[in-house]
Amino acid sequence: MANPQPLWTPTDPDSTPIAIYREHINRKFNLSLRNSQDLHRWSVTHRHDFWIDLWSYVGLTPALPPSIKTAYNPSQSIADIPTFFDGISLNYAENVLTNRDLSSTALIGLREGEDLDGERWSWGDLVENVRQVRSALLRSGVKRGDRVAALMSNSNWTIALFLASASMGAVFSSISSEMGTEGCVSRLLQVEPVVLFADSHQTYKGKRRSMEAKIVDTVKALEKKPLVVVVPLTKEGTFGMGSLAEFLGRARDDDALEFVRVPFSEPMLILYSSGTSGPPKCMVHQHGIILQLKKIAVLHNSLTPKDVVFQYSSTSWVLWNIMNGHLSVGAALICYDGSPLYPDPSTKLRILEHHKATYFGTSPRYCLELEMSGIKPSDYDLSALRMVTTTGATLTTDQFNWFYRAFSPKVHLSSVAGGTEICTSWLASDPAGPVYAGEMQMLALGMDVDVADPETGESIKGSGESGELVCRTPFPSMPVYFWNDEGGRKYQEAYFERFDKLRIWAQHDWIQFNPKTGGAQIHGRSDGTLNPSGIRFGSAEIYNIIESPAFIHLIADSLCVGRKRSFDYDEVVFLFVKMREGQSLTPQVLDQIVMAIRSKLSPRHVPKYILPIDEIPVTINGKKVEIAVKKILSGQDVKVSATVANPECLKDYVKYRDYEEKKLAKL
Repeated sequence: MANPQPLWTPTDPDSTPIAIYREHINRKFNLSLRNSQDLHRWSVTHRHDFWIDLWSYVGLTPALPPSIKTAYNPSQSIADIPTFFDGISLNYAENVLTNRDLSSTALIGLREGEDLDGERWSWGDLVENVRQVRSALLRSGVKRGDRVAALMSNSNWTIALFLASASMGAVFSSISSEMGTEGCVSRLLQVEPVVLFADSHQTYKGKRRSMEAKIVDTVKALEKKPLVVVVPLTKEGTFGMGSLAEFLGRARDDDALEFVRVPFSEPMLILYSSGTSGPPKCMVHQHGIILQLKKIAVLHNSLTPKDVVFQYSSTSWVLWNIMNGHLSVGAALICYDGSPLYPDPSTKLRILEHHKATYFGTSPRYCLELEMSGIKPSDYDLSALRMVTTTGATLTTDQFNWFYRAFSPKVHLSSVAGGTEICTSWLASDPAGPVYAGEMQMLALGMDVDVADPETGESIKGSGESGELVCRTPFPSMPVYFWNDEGGRKYQEAYFERFDKLRIWAQHDWIQFNPKTGGAQIHGRSDGTLNPSGIRFGSAEIYNIIESPAFIHLIADSLCVGRKRSFDYDEVVFLFVKMREGQSLTPQVLDQIVMAIRSKLSPRHVPKYILPIDEIPVTINGKKVEIAVKKILSGQDVKVSATVANPECLKDYVKYRDYEEKKLAKL
């Protein structure tokens, strides 16, 4: 990788929270760490000192006793899934809701098509609503360890339900309202909630669609029937089911808001894998994730009670949980329920302007659509905006450059990456360091991430070559376990089987570091890594070209996957392109694609087959479904879960199992 000129540098890096923390570490441990990269190296080589110090620095309640000298058993490897802060009790909700200015804004609930002022809750409102939900749960017989589920969109009430569940030691799990019935059933059958909260309607493209049939069919399929509570979003009522108001009527005024302090590793959340080619795995997260979430909010994102955060996310995505972590530092959250691009990309800009948002969490896809639309961010008053983070896919070099043409050069743009299984970031923002086009800035503090040779597992990070993203030492947001995973077999297979002899975590992403800048690029899933004739590369390298300004007016979306059937000696690469309306994959456009890939990467990166397709399969969170298509092309039958937003289009790929050299004649 080259060493480009930075697109952005902080005006006063020494005043950023991460730099102030670095100086705190220098003083406390008599060090001379010079920058955030040095701080990261120290945080993983002295990880016990780091995690213990971080606890007090971010102000977790209760304080750690001075006798604590190690964060976990030092003799255990990451594959042992060690318990952090064994013997220490805390409560996630207590660390969010206490010591707040009760008159200031905590939540702003917005729904598509409604007034931008929305439903504003103060911290006092949030505390009182959490108290009422908690009281009603207790009066309904819910106990510590019981599961509470929400089939709901991102809203003030969804957050209140989560915090109330956490406060009493119940285990919360949320599913986005756009999830199909099969997806709801496959998740709830496994976790067996005692209470199911559900929105009465789904909001999408300016319309409210009744959820009655989905609620009824989902509950009918569950062996253990939960108490159902419907949150009405229209005047149509709750379909004869219990309403939220009726449920809250069970609360008692004399039930104070109390917090049950539980072990650091006590289950609090169940998140789900995408399940694009099978039943979703149920990942159990602990109360202790509050330590990771505060780290990201305070040090990497510089958030304070003065900030207004707009993170676009569904409740099925881990970003929703990370957004809630931002609430833990006192920042106000904008909870938006609606389509990401309805009626056009300006909706988000208007929200940012109206609420003077300081932090915006979005996706590369939104940036691409905003660029395509011709809408100018400069036409909106975004003067309060200081930071934009993108995740869900790789932000390309061209998109970085476009951003700084479209937005103020003062805004800190950061591409970050994490995962549902870690409920935090692997790669995070560095407010004290420069931003380079196409690169993620730094590894998140305390995360011992490395680039491993795909054959040996040995480190190749310093070489600048691509390899497997691995983590070599434990961190405090590893899943406690997978639900209904007897003996932990599925957990071990998922992350530790790849390099079983080394006993290190494999994330199954393909990553590369720039030795000159310290920045990183993720090239896609390593289990979907393309490997024609021994040339390994990630699909994201192709997307960076196909979804660049050179093709933005021609190609709406794309999917790059490999095919290797049981009788094939080598893998061949397919590039499927969904053309924009009125465009077609002519020989001239095909030549442009080939020449762009050939010149920007190499002739050996050019896919063997470049074909038009009507639809690209994506999850409900907008991620391309590569693995299922790869399996289909390679001759496998795939049972696709309801996480795929458009599963019907997968049948269009079956015909390419036996597709051979007749491609050009068909164009």
